[in-house]
Amino acid sequence: MMTACKPFSLDLAADQSGLPHYQPPPCQVACPIGTDVGSYVGLIWDGDAAGALEAITATNPFSGVCSRVCDAPCESACRRSQADGAVTIRALKRSVMEALGPGYRLPPVQPTQSQTIAIVGAGPAGLTAAQDLALAGYPVALYEAQDRAGGAAAWGIPDFRLPPAVVAEDVNRVLERCSGITVHLSTPLGAGGVSLEALRRDHAAVLLALGANVGRPLGVPGDTLPQVVDGLSFLKRINGGERPTLPAHVVVIGGGDVAMDACRAAQRLPGVKKVTVLYRRSLDEMPARLHERHAALAEGIEIVTQVAPTAVQPIPGADDRVALSCVRTALGAPGPDGRRGFQAIPESEFTLDVGLVIAAVGQKTAVEELERHGLLAQGRILADPQTLATPLPGVFAAGDAASGSSTLVRAMEQGHRAAYYVLAALNGETHPQPYRTPYRTRQAPLAQDPRWEKLGREEPRFLGQGADPWGETEANYDTETAKAQAARCYRCDTETGSTDYSVKLRETLFALARPDTTAETRRALTLARLDARPTPARPGRPTFDDLVFLPANLTRLVIDPYREACKTTTPLAAGLSLAHPLLVGGFDTAPDGVRAALAQSLADSGTAYVGRAALPGVPWVQLVGANGIADPAAALAIALPRPGTPPAPPALARPDQPWGLLATRATLGAAVAVAVDRGAACLVLDGSEALPADGADLAGPPDIGLLPEAIRLLRARKAEELVPIVWFGGLRSGSDLAKALALGATAGMVAAAAGFALGGVLDRTGLVFPEAAPSAAALSLFLQAAVSEGSMMARCTGKTNIHNLEPEDLRTLTLAAQSATGIVMAGVKKAG
Repeated sequence: MMTACKPFSLDLAADQSGLPHYQPPPCQVACPIGTDVGSYVGLIWDGDAAGALEAITATNPFSGVCSRVCDAPCESACRRSQADGAVTIRALKRSVMEALGPGYRLPPVQPTQSQTIAIVGAGPAGLTAAQDLALAGYPVALYEAQDRAGGAAAWGIPDFRLPPAVVAEDVNRVLERCSGITVHLSTPLGAGGVSLEALRRDHAAVLLALGANVGRPLGVPGDTLPQVVDGLSFLKRINGGERPTLPAHVVVIGGGDVAMDACRAAQRLPGVKKVTVLYRRSLDEMPARLHERHAALAEGIEIVTQVAPTAVQPIPGADDRVALSCVRTALGAPGPDGRRGFQAIPESEFTLDVGLVIAAVGQKTAVEELERHGLLAQGRILADPQTLATPLPGVFAAGDAASGSSTLVRAMEQGHRAAYYVLAALNGETHPQPYRTPYRTRQAPLAQDPRWEKLGREEPRFLGQGADPWGETEANYDTETAKAQAARCYRCDTETGSTDYSVKLRETLFALARPDTTAETRRALTLARLDARPTPARPGRPTFDDLVFLPANLTRLVIDPYREACKTTTPLAAGLSLAHPLLVGGFDTAPDGVRAALAQSLADSGTAYVGRAALPGVPWVQLVGANGIADPAAALAIALPRPGTPPAPPALARPDQPWGLLATRATLGAAVAVAVDRGAACLVLDGSEALPADGADLAGPPDIGLLPEAIRLLRARKAEELVPIVWFGGLRSGSDLAKALALGATAGMVAAAAGFALGGVLDRTGLVFPEAAPSAAALSLFLQAAVSEGSMMARCTGKTNIHNLEPEDLRTLTLAAQSATGIVMAGVKKAG
């Protein structure tokens, strides 16, 4: 059982740079474990391979593995990818690991604690957690079902992509560093190994990191025939040293990394004359890396898209072959995950004569011991997605077994996260600060190669199948090529050392860099930057002014990535898709002339009105009172809270009419439950607690903590992506809108700001309109400017869709805002 020991406090800023305003570059943010990419690339150019190796291995115990097979999300985020190609970050890592990695050893660490921790699974998640826990002084007993450590890296990736010696180097580096880690090989969880009861009895905490160990079946008739195998089992045989003779025609079903590895492995086996990959969507939806697809095609593998299997049947008189029935598919609309759906095309059936079918359609966890304890559901271990705690006290779960099949680097992130929460629990911290990936910079020198702007991306040389078909198919860089490729880095991590760094500063740099900027403009911009500004006092509730963005950096003023337009289209409900995420409300009692001008500008802008009464020619989000009935003309009906009664859907005018609920702090929990359980189209969060009154957002500072709380409640019900949120309260500008979207809103609603644009003025009674005719054009310009400003904030954080903003793009300026939102303060560093 778990017992508490000394008081515990985890400082999440312990691995920070020490700079007061360090902002990590896009590549570092995209890396799930926060690898200090900018520094190690800079150190490679500077010739400091040892320094680069330290930066690479600081958070990544599988550095050698990742240098060959990482999916490299850092490269997708690289700003140069939108110009002439991303920096070859993964290949640069390999150049260092091959040069120094085999003999590199980290300083040894001895255990200092008496309590022990058990970890089941010695793969990327388990070994990463084991290292973190050992570094904290705890002895760790690591139980592995296979005869070698490494998990999927050891048995799931063929030798031609990842030599076994590289995996062994990474594993041994961890074990030699941490003498407190004891590895028990060939010891599965359950029968023939160790029971969960024994682990809980003998250790202070247990971490289940045993991976997704079983391939999913095809799910069609005949998928249990002997000529049908799953991709994981196939690869495990190959990586175990088997080289079976296969039939002439092998078909692989799937489009992910396992499919690519399986088809390329099959191509190398005796007897095989043709390998075909069938994938039910198009190449654009294929999850496998483009690099891996190109390698498969270069090796002569056929990839056929928009085809789905429907059955596998024996061929009479041909015991060594089967008939694979297939149907062609047509792509549909994108789903919640952004991937397009598909459907079978009528009368498009055809049959293939196949010797072996390899199903690479996903993995799951299947362990009888876990089922016996009620810890498995739909192929995953039941665990809180944030803390990774399971329903069993003292038992945590991480990696593919808990979160579903993913990548090696994401499994390592789960290992770091699990270690954090295990340590918190062991030290009696019941409510630790939420885990976040630590970011650090080593402030490596900038490359001084004058060719940096002209040097193009150079892929590592593809070797293909040589004399040894199982030898590596990708060459390493030589020293000069690595240095030239490192020089291409924009070094987005080096611009943010100023204590006055802000989005405005970055935009000033843009303006100063434009060729059409006049001398007068330059003078004004410079004076504006030099003008000292007092720190504003922020009494009472935190507001959107207490939040700031982490902007993309422009060390070299390369602006090509920002020329791409930022998408703003906002689907809000069935039949209600807006041009942008900014709605207007609060004009139900305004003069007719004001409402007419408002209707014209909203129609021109492509957005909707929120209120009790409709505006002509404009999509209407109706606020329905306690005894009201939704109007048939309302595109979306929102039920207002009913005093003394729980939230409930409004009375609808038609069965298919989308509906939602308005929620305040007092009704949020109940509203979320009703919205999820009864299929609401959206939630309107009223941070002002004054809707539907006109001028409601003049009532006072909004409760911005309501947004992250709503996201937390939705996430707990696994409905975060299912219920869009419209935020109301305190929005005055496009920056405020972008901050609300980053906190989790789908759209925002303005009232007073739109009134001011229409010519309204404040008096003692609130917002009033003079007799002069209101200007629809002025409001249209305000909406356009606000949306453009919000889009600019998104692009400044490296996004090309305003809805991709996220909490990680923000920092808070006050403790009150940090407490309200859970977002850490800018410039936080370890005390002392």
